[in-house]
Amino acid sequence: MTGRRVAVVGAGMTRFVRRAQETGKELAFQASRAALDAAEMTLDQVDAVCLTSAPDAFDGVHRKGDYLSDGAGGWSKPFIRTYVGGGSGVFTAIQGWYTVASGQADVVLCVAEEKMSSCQPHPQGAFLTIFDNILERPLGPNLLWIFALEMNRYMERYGLEKRDIAAVAVKNKRNAADHPAALLGQADISVDDVLASDVLAWPVQRLDVSPISDGAVAIIMASEDAARRLTAAPVWIDGVGWNLDSTYWTNRDLSYPEYVENAARMAYGMAGITEPRKQIHVAEPYDPFDYKELHHLEGLLLFDKGKAPEAAAAGVTARDGDLPCCPSGGLLGVGNPIAAAGLMKIAELFWQLRGEAGARQVPGTPERGVAQAWGDLMQVGTVVVMGADGVVLRGSGVAAIPRPSPPRADLSGQPAAPPTSMLGPTSLSDAQFRSAAGAVDTPLDVRYAWDPGDAIGAFLDGLRDGRILATTCASCGRTLVPPRAFCERCFRSTDAWMELAAIGTVETFSICHVTWDMRPLDEPELPAVIRIDRSSDGGFLHKLGEVAPDDVRIGMAVEAVWRPLDDRTGSILDIAYFRPRAPVPDRELVAAAAAEMTP
Repeated sequence: MTGRRVAVVGAGMTRFVRRAQETGKELAFQASRAALDAAEMTLDQVDAVCLTSAPDAFDGVHRKGDYLSDGAGGWSKPFIRTYVGGGSGVFTAIQGWYTVASGQADVVLCVAEEKMSSCQPHPQGAFLTIFDNILERPLGPNLLWIFALEMNRYMERYGLEKRDIAAVAVKNKRNAADHPAALLGQADISVDDVLASDVLAWPVQRLDVSPISDGAVAIIMASEDAARRLTAAPVWIDGVGWNLDSTYWTNRDLSYPEYVENAARMAYGMAGITEPRKQIHVAEPYDPFDYKELHHLEGLLLFDKGKAPEAAAAGVTARDGDLPCCPSGGLLGVGNPIAAAGLMKIAELFWQLRGEAGARQVPGTPERGVAQAWGDLMQVGTVVVMGADGVVLRGSGVAAIPRPSPPRADLSGQPAAPPTSMLGPTSLSDAQFRSAAGAVDTPLDVRYAWDPGDAIGAFLDGLRDGRILATTCASCGRTLVPPRAFCERCFRSTDAWMELAAIGTVETFSICHVTWDMRPLDEPELPAVIRIDRSSDGGFLHKLGEVAPDDVRIGMAVEAVWRPLDDRTGSILDIAYFRPRAPVPDRELVAAAAAEMTP
């Protein structure tokens, strides 16, 4: 590892709640103050601040990092905000690491805040613009589609049942029952409860998902010299890694997160880890969906491809198992304020490696852990390996959670005391949220018109004529649909155009029962990734029609159904949908049948 050695010396977090009355600034302050108090430090000992928070659209505040800086301790200090989707929390720890390792600062406060509940009618609205603006958004994609498509592909590839995956949600929600900051902990939940929950976008059910949350987490990172002065039990950052896969998510192998493996190999190489399964003692993989924990454990090289469910069923990943995974309860159990959830993974390893995790402490004396987070269109991998020197402090972990907010006065002017069990922020009910004085209806008449570029422009012209066009890369031998002007892997211009038949196969699919804002659909939608015959690496997003949901299968042969010629506009919607393709008749059998019918 290059640069100076870096340690985590303090951590704090707020409670994760569904709708916090506290502002984002106040949440950031509570977590930051808790981390400083836990480390017995003051803000003047901090040289710089690194902050993350998810899309500005959640809060409706542009340049939200600047807005949050006061609450994160950024006044009069070097301050930077980063954002890489769900990977942001772990990446902010990486950002803090290289700020210290480079010698730019001795002590850095890293803060991750998320207030998702401000966005109405549903925070998914903030993600509608992450899809390709020309080829995907016209289809009206739902964020749940892509997770359901990936989960279905993973299950099909390895022959998994929903029960295999639902067990992860059960484990994490049970683990979170012991967490003082948890929103979703439930000691008595069962696999049958998960399987009985509402189907959102098959195979994703309501209890497979970590719902929206508000909250904040902060850690303090220090150079070795500073860490030795500040604590008797520093937890070292042994390795960091990050990786970004292609934005062409439909062209990837959705059954395996290569971006996680690439980031993990980078972090393991820095940490000197050659056998992750033996050298990692506790793991905090990113788990916004239950299948993602399994997916990510395989990407972290802790289990072979397709084998994480088997290990989980055998109890290997339980809190008292051979490799505890998400002993905190993870996002599925504690909650998922997106950016804060990633940094929670770092904080949890800090407490575990110091023996301060309280009731959620894993047995023995773990010496090394790995934290991982993931973001955007199954694209970002961020990994941190942490290690302890063997000195542990047996605390409860509760001291790292901030005290309740000051009681608010009721209408009589008397202060209303919150429940003594309440730690950190307090939440609003549905009725309070809808009638809050701060609720603002802001209709924005903002419109965009995009240039499709050379490659997609030609592709759209082809669709108007009822043709599927592809580009080819002679260097890697790929035939690309959707076409592009350059190969993102070889980073060179593509070489030629070719026309393909408008037929293909279903790579993966979902049966979606809700809109992006969680309203039930009268009829389910059938989004699918369609691989056009003779093309490479997956396909593109579209919908299926003329087929009953129960009859759809991965590998099903399909053909494009075109809109009438006069209705085509040079859009992805010129293909109305794909339908099952009738099997090609056996010519010999047809000829024989015809001969028999001939008088």
